[in-house]
Amino acid sequence: MAGQLPASLITGAEPEWAGLYDPRRLRSTVREGASLLKQQAEVARHFVGDRLKSGHVDSIAEIAPGSDAVVRVEGRRCAVYRDEGGAVHAVSARCTHLGCLVAFNEAETAWECPCHGSRFGVDGEVLHGPAVRPLPPRTT
Repeated sequence: MAGQLPASLITGAEPEWAGLYDPRRLRSTVREGASLLKQQAEVARHFVGDRLKSGHVDSIAEIAPGSDAVVRVEGRRCAVYRDEGGAVHAVSARCTHLGCLVAFNEAETAWECPCHGSRFGVDGEVLHGPAVRPLPPRTT
């Protein structure tokens, strides 16, 4: 289609589907604008709101095996997961894509960014973008 469209426009035989790729198709952009604004408002809510609420534990020692929490350690938020064996996995709670605070997905055993959907393993490795850099490890 990428080759057919310019060729057909040059020859004057415009296909009926050419309107789908017309950069002047404003009606669909206006229709989608409300949805886009709603999504961006949700991102802003997480970006600001997640920083205002406090965690449900005060220290890493309170995290039970198989549990997680976002905890302040030396003034910085850390995303901490204690595996079933009791080992602590602590990484920065700030997504490396745009800085939103990650939340734990217990079903997937992964940290996820609520703003743009990046997913990270318990040790911070990128499982799914848009983030391309892992969450930096934190000492506990």
